[in-house]
Amino acid sequence: MAVRKKVLGQIILVVVLLVAGTAALAAFVLSKKPPARKTAQVVSPLVRVMEVASRPVEVTVQGEGTVIPMTQPVLSAEVAGRVVYVSPHLVAGGSFKQGELLLKIEQRDYQLALTLAQASVKAAETSLQTTREEAASAREEWHLLNKDSDNKMGEPPSLLIKEPQIAQYKSSLEAAKAQVEQARLNLARTEVRAPFDGRVVAENVDLGQYLAKGGVIATVFSTEAAEINVYIEDHDLAWLNVPGLTTHDKQGSPAVVSAEFAGKQMSWQGRVVRALGQVDSSTRLVGVVVRVDNPYSTLPPLAMGAFVKVRLVGHTLPRATLIPRAALHQGDVVWLVDAQGKLRFTKVTVARMRGDQVLLDPGLPPGSKLVTTSLREVSDGMQVRTTGQEG
Repeated sequence: MAVRKKVLGQIILVVVLLVAGTAALAAFVLSKKPPARKTAQVVSPLVRVMEVASRPVEVTVQGEGTVIPMTQPVLSAEVAGRVVYVSPHLVAGGSFKQGELLLKIEQRDYQLALTLAQASVKAAETSLQTTREEAASAREEWHLLNKDSDNKMGEPPSLLIKEPQIAQYKSSLEAAKAQVEQARLNLARTEVRAPFDGRVVAENVDLGQYLAKGGVIATVFSTEAAEINVYIEDHDLAWLNVPGLTTHDKQGSPAVVSAEFAGKQMSWQGRVVRALGQVDSSTRLVGVVVRVDNPYSTLPPLAMGAFVKVRLVGHTLPRATLIPRAALHQGDVVWLVDAQGKLRFTKVTVARMRGDQVLLDPGLPPGSKLVTTSLREVSDGMQVRTTGQEG
């Protein structure tokens, strides 16, 4: 019984101590002042800006194409005969100058033909002269016989003064002269000379070979000029002078042709000379022709068949601005930061979009601070911090 009372007393003591501790803790907590609330500070978004202004901008159109010769004829024999001379330059890749002898055909038959034709001319001239003299004698004799008649002022009959024969001999003489000219022409054609400064693509003749009239001698091309067919989008034509298409002026837009040859980056000056006159059915692009004069005047040359890049130099806009494409919003809005650090929505006119750049015309005012950072939430007039201005 005494043990039970002792245990009960200990339990009561523990309960009393717990209640007292809890009360003391509550009093301490209640007596402590709550901390003062801090007002949340709004931080303006940080944006990157670039300072832009209006300036003259030269519009360029990029293209590419393959170099082709402006002139590439097939040389053919105009007369038949055996080949007695072939120029050492008449080989694939060989070069030649205008007027250079490339090939010669045996001339003996053509020299004989010329001699015969010249003899025919002399014979016709002799016959005509003899007949005219006979006609003059007949006319004089007729007048003597008829001087006392009433027909003093008349003319003798045409047959008597050989007018039909004279007309016939005149025709024969003209025909003989024509034969001489033809014989001379055929003789000259036995020598095949270069029609221009050029190079040989392929040759098809050997020394001693018999060439028929019209037989192929070689394929050659002129080195006077090369051309490149460049296909561009139709709206790019607005920036270019294309003779016969966008302008009546014969002076087309300048062009810069570039390519890498023998480990060197080379460039050549050219010009747009015409349009191809049709739209590519598969790409819907418009073809313009760029011409480069004297493509073989450089080392290395602008070789035929080379694949090149072409930069067409178009019109110059006097007051335009180039901006990154990422800085354009909703197709015609840019964000500018004003003097108070506020972001302003500004309407612009897009003249051209190419790759990652946008051309504005008219351009932005001088000193404009263009926002190039993308923001999820943005409003006109919001306060911003620019790069380098930590708030």
